[in-house]
Formats: sequence, structure tokens, C-alpha cells
Amino acid sequence: MGASRLGVCSAPTCDRAHVDVARNGTRGYCSTACQNRVKSAAHRARTHGA
Repeated sequence: MGASRLGVCSAPTCDRAHVDVARNGTRGYCSTACQNRVKSAAHRARTHGA
């Protein structure tokens, strides 16, 4: 595991770093809380915004 496994959270309001320990190397968020927050906001925008 090298430096290529280091990443920054994909949530717009988060700047925390994380180590990607997923087998395929696709982790994009520092925690499930950030991931849930982003996905919930996208769902609200799709269902209530249009």
C-alpha cells in the first residue's frame, strides 16, 4: 500500500484525508457520515428540486 491510497474526502464541505483500504481503490469519502450527507442531498435535489 503506497501513497496512491491517500485521498481527500469528496464531500464539498469536508477537507479530511483518508486512506483507501477498499480492495478496488475506489473509496471517495472519509466516513459513511460524509457519504450519507452527500447522497441524501443529491436525492433531495432530484426529488424536491425538480
